[in-house]
Amino acid sequence: MSRIFLLFTLIISLLLTACGQSATAQPAASPAPEKPDAPTSAAPWTIRMMHSGGIMGLARSIEISSDGKFTITDERLSTTITGELSSDELSKINELVSTAEFIAISKPDGMGCADCFVYDLEVHRNGDSFSAQLNDLNLHDSGLALLVDHLRGLIDINLR
Repeated sequence: MSRIFLLFTLIISLLLTACGQSATAQPAASPAPEKPDAPTSAAPWTIRMMHSGGIMGLARSIEISSDGKFTITDERLSTTITGELSSDELSKINELVSTAEFIAISKPDGMGCADCFVYDLEVHRNGDSFSAQLNDLNLHDSGLALLVDHLRGLIDINLR
């Protein structure tokens, strides 16, 4: 129940910040000197997603911060990759984070899927955070499918 409350709070904060009505929104940060073309975010954020499950027992994770730095780990392969997103990619993630509209799943019992992938998503932004556990059965109705799909794509591209 507290996860839903935190998630709801974050979504409201994101929507208000996107509309410029939030009293707690921080001014846009100055771009880092070594990366002047990087987009700025109104508030620092981090995203972490664990992608696991399936027949092959996948165990991958991605963590991205608003400065564009990322870490991708594949536990089965004992591989960790770090890097920095391009300014275009960082803009896309900023857009996905700010437009994601989580819809609480009415049936939490949908987590019992033997061969589904599971997505443990955590978003921290502007002092607020939320987490959601989704799977292939309830992802589509969660409002977070575009964000999760994009993060999966980043994992796949960088682990090739």
